[in-house]
Amino acid sequence: MAGKKSTKMEVNSGSEPRYSLAELTAHAKERFGVRPEVIAGAMYGAAGELFTVAEVQEQIKHFMKAKVD
Repeated sequence: MAGKKSTKMEVNSGSEPRYSLAELTAHAKERFGVRPEVIAGAMYGAAGELFTVAEVQEQIKHFMKAKVD
């Protein structure tokens, strides 16, 4: 695909690719069906710089179900 570059990071054999939070946030709507602000809130304080799609989906799920006082 012309003009599209992949910034996949750390592809280990047998494991999911890990992406930077900036890249995941840039594709929030297409990949996760949420706005970038939701990913920012869900991943606030998360340890590390690279995350799998599954890790982010799990964090979004917990974030969206959290009770607000």
